[in-house]
Amino acid sequence: MRWIDSIRSRDGTVLAVVAFALFMDYFLYGMVVPLTPYSPAGAKDEAQLGLLYLGYSAGVLLLTPVCGVLADRVGRRRPMIWAVVAEAAAVALFWSANSFPIMLIARILQGMASAATWTAGLALVAEHFSHKRVQMMGIAMMGSTAGSVLGPTLGGILYDYGGYSLPFAMIAGLVAVDACARTLLLPAGGRSSEDSSQLKNILLDRSVLVAGLAVTLAAASWAIVEPLLPNHLERTAGTTAGTVGIMFTLSAVAYGLMAPVVSWVSERLGTRKTVSLGMLMTAAVLPLLAVAPGVVWAGAALCLVSIAYAFTLNPTSAELGDAVDRRGLDCYAAVYAVYNIAYSLGMMGTDAFAAAVSSKFSFLQTLLVISGLLMACIPIFLLAGAPPVEAVREHDPVDDGGSPVLVEEPAEDSQCNE
Repeated sequence: MRWIDSIRSRDGTVLAVVAFALFMDYFLYGMVVPLTPYSPAGAKDEAQLGLLYLGYSAGVLLLTPVCGVLADRVGRRRPMIWAVVAEAAAVALFWSANSFPIMLIARILQGMASAATWTAGLALVAEHFSHKRVQMMGIAMMGSTAGSVLGPTLGGILYDYGGYSLPFAMIAGLVAVDACARTLLLPAGGRSSEDSSQLKNILLDRSVLVAGLAVTLAAASWAIVEPLLPNHLERTAGTTAGTVGIMFTLSAVAYGLMAPVVSWVSERLGTRKTVSLGMLMTAAVLPLLAVAPGVVWAGAALCLVSIAYAFTLNPTSAELGDAVDRRGLDCYAAVYAVYNIAYSLGMMGTDAFAAAVSSKFSFLQTLLVISGLLMACIPIFLLAGAPPVEAVREHDPVDDGGSPVLVEEPAEDSQCNE
């Protein structure tokens, strides 16, 4: 099994496994949503569908703080394995559910699996890529973007071809591959020895809180597009679901291609200015989705939104890892629990806002409100900066887990005090 140890020790393996895990998380999420009305459980009315969304969000929010602590205490690998077990259980329940309570339990399990996957997965990427962290975060999260696009599309195609069971049979096979990858290829280790006072200090760090706000805003800017744009295009241009799927696929490709560009810009401008640029770009291009004269121009505008989203989210996710480095700590999972909670709150808040104003505001007015919110928050990121990185991490060639170790002592006051 020496060849497995050799593969496991490579940072690229960690990145690939995490990217596939994030892909699976969003693929299942995207596939289940359009298939739910066709389930034998018969969950079709809006109240039940709303409860299913709430169940997923509740699973994420309830388990994320626990995962943040556990992934730092027992290492990142075990929570990743627990997550795929919960994911497999959720798939089995979705597949066999014949009542609404079972569907709701499946959604809660799905949310819990997502919480563990994202918290431990992003911690793994941050831990193994102290350099080019912005770019590597972007590559890892490209997996989730691809999953969110392919899930509904393939789910619909497989349902049309073989009924309700076929999509879940296919995803069960993918979950088995995911489970093997997480179990065999992720390195052990990654435990944190920080005490509760150090964890409290890092979680209340100014840069962590500001980064959390940026994640919330980035999630809100994208979450407003996913439910409203397809309906807008169908109403105004008669666009089919297949065409919308192609548009979102192209936008996912645009997002992935921007990872090295965002990393290059972030290295030269710094995180604060890059995030502010992303928010400014998002505020400027969001309204274009509503005024674009035709499907082609709307697709181009969607790609621009995806590019701006990369400029906002990628540096922010890397900044959370940098905040841990600055204090000379290694509690990456704790700060990525903040990421997970912030993103969930952004999505939930936007979904609630969209539902509340959909009958009163036009699509353009709704997007303008989000654009105004982004513009109003830009000064926060320009004024509330973080200190320079005091601790530089690089890989210890002796560490077979590929974990980064401190090679330069942090500044004297960087451990606990802001």
